[in-house]
Amino acid sequence: MKGLILYRSHYGNTKQVAEAIAAEIRAEGHEAAVQDLGSKLPDLGGVDFALIGAPTRMARVTGKAKRALKRLKKRGFGAKPVAIFDTYGPIPADPAQLEKGRKWLYPGAAGIMQKTAQDLGLNVYPKALRCEVKDMKGPLKDDELARAATFTGEFLASITRTS
Repeated sequence: MKGLILYRSHYGNTKQVAEAIAAEIRAEGHEAAVQDLGSKLPDLGGVDFALIGAPTRMARVTGKAKRALKRLKKRGFGAKPVAIFDTYGPIPADPAQLEKGRKWLYPGAAGIMQKTAQDLGLNVYPKALRCEVKDMKGPLKDDELARAATFTGEFLASITRTS
C-alpha cells in the first residue's frame, strides 16, 4: 500500500510528526510520501490512504489543510481512508489556567479537520492524533513521536483489516 502524508508546519513540529508517521508506515512495509501543504497536491493515482496534519494556531487550522481535504474529496479520494493529526499547546499545568486557555486548544486543528472531513463525506479514521508542544514554538513534548508511531500502527491495522 502507498500512503500520502500531507502537513503544514510553522516551527517544524508538525513536520517532525509527519516524518515519524512516514517512518512507521515504511517500517510496516508500505510506501510513504511526505509533502508540505504549501506545494500543489500530487497525483493521487496509486495512493491508498492519506494522513493530513497541521498545527493548532489561535484555536484554528490553516486554510491550506481545509482546502487539501476538499481537494482530496474532489479528486475521488472519498472512499479511501484518511487520518488526521495536529500539534498544539503548550498545556498549562495549573487547572485554572487550563480552563482559561481551553478555547485556544480544543477542538484544535485536528477537531476542525476531523469535522470538515466527515462533512465532506471522506472515509475519516474516527481517532485523531494530537501531539503537544512544550512551548509555543516547540519542541514537541517527550514521547510525542512515539505516540505518532503507535497511532500510525493502529490506523494501518484498521485499514488492512478492512481491505
